Amino acid sequence: MHIAFRVEGNSQIGLGHLMRCLALAQHGVQKGYQISFLMTSLSYEQALNRSDWVGEVSLLENAQNELDELERFCLRNKVDVLILDGYQFTCAYRCELAKILKAQSVLFVAIDDNNDLGRLYADCIINPNSHASSLNYHQTESYAHCCLGDSFRILRGEFHLTPKQQSEAIRLDNRSALTIILGGADTTNLSYELAAKFSDALPRIPINVITGGAFPHATQLSKFADETINVTHWHNAQQVSDIFLVSRLVISAGGATQYELQALYTPAMLLIVADNQFQACMQSHNTGKAVALDTRNGMESCDIVKQGLSLWHDEMKLKAIMNANATQANINGADNIFSAVIKLKSSLGK
Repeated sequence: MHIAFRVEGNSQIGLGHLMRCLALAQHGVQKGYQISFLMTSLSYEQALNRSDWVGEVSLLENAQNELDELERFCLRNKVDVLILDGYQFTCAYRCELAKILKAQSVLFVAIDDNNDLGRLYADCIINPNSHASSLNYHQTESYAHCCLGDSFRILRGEFHLTPKQQSEAIRLDNRSALTIILGGADTTNLSYELAAKFSDALPRIPINVITGGAFPHATQLSKFADETINVTHWHNAQQVSDIFLVSRLVISAGGATQYELQALYTPAMLLIVADNQFQACMQSHNTGKAVALDTRNGMESCDIVKQGLSLWHDEMKLKAIMNANATQANINGADNIFSAVIKLKSSLGK
């Protein structure tokens, strides 16, 4: 089976969509599927930075004729399934793409987050967020097969714990570090501000700062880390699970990283910086899997640090978060997605 992904990831839009498609693609390779990515050159630069990249990349150079390029690619390469992930794709784009794929009997899969983009036109909709079942897809996308909720969560292989790792991960006394990870781009350089303030407040605590390949302030942050004894800067880190597993608390952006943290039972304070993060973060907050902090209207870094320190010292709260994640985390999403896609493709005769 040949699965193609149409997705972007760069410093302007962040890396979240690209990374979850990569996670799904990695599972696909393990199953023996052929994997392709269709993206622009800016996103290809991020792909080149990944040592764990899988699949061949086909560059889309002409935005005006993109759908024509996609049509030719699918026909020439005998694509069976095309997966679309990104907020930038319009209703008109998805409608035309659906017509192209239907004519070639290619299954159209859309990965979505909040059902707020208008009609998706896909044969199958994947929303791995915990709040997905409350978004009324049965009304707005009644024709589509929907894969919704925790059982379709997409995680890279490094977040699958062995039984021995599970028994160690649930112990708070195995965790001594504070970690900051604010997405693949963090254009405002909040990572630097938080690292400086937390290192002052916790001078004997190891502080990790993880930044993605699209982070534009790496030189400044690395210089600060070199000059600060308890701060380590991990730029464009490929494997982060080991860092999460030794973290007593992670200050994280409110995207898909929260699910990686939950799979490792790691306590987190989630910073909500965009409307599309609100529902997922509040679901995690309300179910005890994390603490969410709404910063969409702006919040001073000193206030974020104050709340972070309060949580850092609250051992009962940290243990409660870990226990909630240990009993509720689900990491079999990719297998469930592929099973649903294969079954749907067969039933539709595609």
